[in-house]
Amino acid sequence: MYVVPVASALYFCPANFINAMRHLACSAFLLFLNTTLFAQVFMRPFENAAAMGMGGATIAVPGLSTGLANEAQLGLGERLGFWVGSALPYGVKDWHTGNVQAVVGMGKYSGAGLGIEHSTVDVYAEHRFRLAYGRRLTEAFYLGGSADVLRASAQEYGSTTMATFGLSLLARALPDVWIGAKIQNPLQQKIGEDLVPTVLRIGASWKPSELLLMTFETEKDLERKAMVKAGVEYRPTSVLVIRAGMRSNKVARIAFGAGLRLKNNLAFDLASEWHPSLGLTPSAMISWRKASGRKQ
Repeated sequence: MYVVPVASALYFCPANFINAMRHLACSAFLLFLNTTLFAQVFMRPFENAAAMGMGGATIAVPGLSTGLANEAQLGLGERLGFWVGSALPYGVKDWHTGNVQAVVGMGKYSGAGLGIEHSTVDVYAEHRFRLAYGRRLTEAFYLGGSADVLRASAQEYGSTTMATFGLSLLARALPDVWIGAKIQNPLQQKIGEDLVPTVLRIGASWKPSELLLMTFETEKDLERKAMVKAGVEYRPTSVLVIRAGMRSNKVARIAFGAGLRLKNNLAFDLASEWHPSLGLTPSAMISWRKASGRKQ
């Protein structure tokens, strides 16, 4: 059954139209928007707060301090971790998003992960369920992959489900420089009559010390213009983390964030991203990680 992606259409609407979507009449109208208006299921997801604070430039981060962005990171030796977060897109109170991640080590050189993401409005919902695996192949090269189940549903129009996969890699090019890459949905599969985005991410990170991490990334959706992303993470103390980032394709968005590393391996992160037309998206996350012996 054909399902029109309300939330994706919403992403391209002006700010005043976003406010109007709270009314049932506007929601019904959005259900009939033609896909030529850039409507596309499984829009850009809202990352957890740590990743958002760095502009989403996390594909080459040599660790899991910003969550699991690259399945190859599972080969770094993380023993156990959980991340739970939510965002309020552009301050629209009826638009709910959330994400949950969990990882577990499977020996010294491999690990598995689970991810759940959702994005819902009153009449439309998107969900993604992901199983991931990553392994260290050599001391400087890591490989990972994921199996994904995607589901879209709209009131009175039914729902549809599909499965796809992704492949990723992480490599240590120099002692302080890492390179990461990932391709999602490489076979350009569809959900219902809509094409699920095929996205390629390539990036690099520079970590000269435990105090500073700088990242750069490009992201290309085959149906959209390339996006450039950059981020920085600074740790002035063992307790405090400060982040800043940006991403740009048609418009530039800037983000800021901060995190606290609490006792018992708990961490709390906050971030906000500013869109010049649509406004502010605040995000929060709580996480717990069991020490792996690796400094990140």
